[in-house]
Amino acid sequence: MKNKKLMFLVLTAVLAALVVVLQIVGGIPVGPFTITLTLFPIVVGAAVLGPVSGLILGLVFGVVVSILSLTGKDPGGQMVFLANPYLAWALCLLKGAAAGVVPAFAYRLFSKHEKSATVVTYGFTGAFIFLGGAAVAWKLAGKTFGVQLLWTVILMLVAAGILIGMHFLFKNEKTAAYIASILAPVCNTGIFVAGMLIFFPDLLKQWSGGTNVAIYTITGLVGVNFLIEFFVAVVLTPALVAITNFAKKRGY
Repeated sequence: MKNKKLMFLVLTAVLAALVVVLQIVGGIPVGPFTITLTLFPIVVGAAVLGPVSGLILGLVFGVVVSILSLTGKDPGGQMVFLANPYLAWALCLLKGAAAGVVPAFAYRLFSKHEKSATVVTYGFTGAFIFLGGAAVAWKLAGKTFGVQLLWTVILMLVAAGILIGMHFLFKNEKTAAYIASILAPVCNTGIFVAGMLIFFPDLLKQWSGGTNVAIYTITGLVGVNFLIEFFVAVVLTPALVAITNFAKKRGY
């Protein structure tokens, strides 16, 4: 028991150090965008060591983000802190904690109920793609119902193709790992966006430069960076599966 507690502390400390380094380094630049790997060690700790480790790692992540914002290393974050430092601090800690705790519970739940995991994954992904696609189609097509319907059908077919691909990707024990990996960027970005919309609407209006705030939130605030985080989470999931399998063989 003492050895397990010691290993828990050591591994959590190592992963926390990795979170700090990855967040300070800032990621891998690819053109105008940056690929960050910071969420990966958080998900590893959450899946292997459980929700307590996920919470600790998420809070470390939130603290580092806050410090970088306060020191001006993150100009956008600094503006949020200048607007309201207490709410900004709470938002950073909350989104970081959620990015660690939610994947931990999801991994524990769905690793024991693989069929439920598959159904949930298909359902949420299908709904997300269809509703998002329908909204985009409605926006692009103007008021012409026939064109709107055509775009919606096209996007439905794209969604169906993605779901078929997911069937082969998520048909085994990897399902829980994929769900945990995907939930980390979803929680991190989703809570941040919700917090900005609720507590910092004036700042969002300032950033949008007079354009539609909702569209700016989707295209500018979330935008490509979230899609990159999402893609990285999916790509790194096989590594997470390998790590969790190794940990299980070692008795974790």
